Order: sequence, then structure tokens, then C-alpha cells
Amino acid sequence: MAQLTIGRRDAVDYVALPVATTMDAIPDAVGAGFAQLDAYVEQRGIDVTGASLIRYREVSFEDPFVVEVALVLAATPAVPQVREPFLLDTLPGGHFAIAEQRGPYAWIGGLTRELMDWGQARGLDYALERGDAGSDAWQCWYELYPEPAVDGAQGLEGPVEVGLLLRA
Repeated sequence: MAQLTIGRRDAVDYVALPVATTMDAIPDAVGAGFAQLDAYVEQRGIDVTGASLIRYREVSFEDPFVVEVALVLAATPAVPQVREPFLLDTLPGGHFAIAEQRGPYAWIGGLTRELMDWGQARGLDYALERGDAGSDAWQCWYELYPEPAVDGAQGLEGPVEVGLLLRA
């Protein structure tokens, strides 16, 4: 059962790899992206916390788009150096509509839809710009995975937090 709330989140620094995908291909594209990112972080000795995330910026339900697969950086004074196509960025802090659930990752699309509908029914103002061509630009939409996934009866599963930034 999902828990839907409004909450404040602090900014989160991360190292990421942009990955091109479509809605239908997200699981495979993200899986391959995380494998590449994990290898890069290990090779470079970048200190991460173990939490991972996916950040959505421009999203289209019909056309290809790019997501960032990311690992949360450990709080250290040293800023790692990365080379393209890898990047360093920060999820902004602020007030978010938040959905939390522990279960199969196959349910995340439904969880996100439930959160969006829940927020819309409450008149929440998401920090996004609706696109004319079917692509919406989100200031901050993320999925946070605080623990490594485990194999379950319906595929990979574990805790997940979906966050949608609200306008100030």
C-alpha cells in the first residue's frame, strides 16, 4: 500500500549517466545504464551512499526522451571529477508530493500515476511546464531507491520513493 504525502526534502548531490529511452523501454534502458554507472563509479573510486535514483526532466509518453540514472554521492568535502557522458548534479530541495512504497518495481508506473492523480485532486501545483508536442518539462521528478533491489516473485523489488517538486 502506497503512502502519499507532502513533505520537505533537502537537496541531494549525485553522479549520473543520461540514458535515452521510451516509456516501454525504461526497465531495460535503466538497468543497462545502472550497470555502466556502477562500473564507472567503482573504476573512478567515487564515494557514493548506496542509494540510487532516476531523474526525469523532459518526459514524453509517445516519443523517446532521456532520464538520468544516478547514485547519491556521500557527504564528503572532495567533489569527484567525472567525464562525459557522466555528470554531477543536484536534486533541488523543496516541497514535494511524495509516494512511498515497498514492493515490485513493476508497480512504479502505477504508483507515479496514483501520486499525480492524488496531487491533482488536491490542487497541487507541480513544478512543470506542459509541452505543446506532448513532452512535459519537470523541474524535479525523481524515483529514489534507498536500498539495493532484491529478486521477488514479480521481478526486482524494494522500497521506492517517487517525488514531484511543487512550485514555491
